[in-house]
Amino acid sequence: MTEQIAVELRVLGHTFRLATTESEKGDLERAAELLNQKYDDFRRKAPRLEPSKLIIMVALELMQEVLAMNKSLQEYSHCERLLATILEDVDNLV
Repeated sequence: MTEQIAVELRVLGHTFRLATTESEKGDLERAAELLNQKYDDFRRKAPRLEPSKLIIMVALELMQEVLAMNKSLQEYSHCERLLATILEDVDNLV
């Protein structure tokens, strides 16, 4: 079993103490860093917008990115299956 460790992160001006594993700690820290950067980018573009609305905009943009990546992975998987079928057909001809 992987041992849980505590990590303290500063996200959007708040400190969070979260449990993670040593192997996932770096990814979690990077995720917090990217979230802070994206929020800061939105803040610079719309300095008068309420923080809660900025957070929603950031969340929506991140989810759009997740959906686009998921779609790309599905297309890649489909292409991979097609290629496997083609290679199998070629092997059967030989």
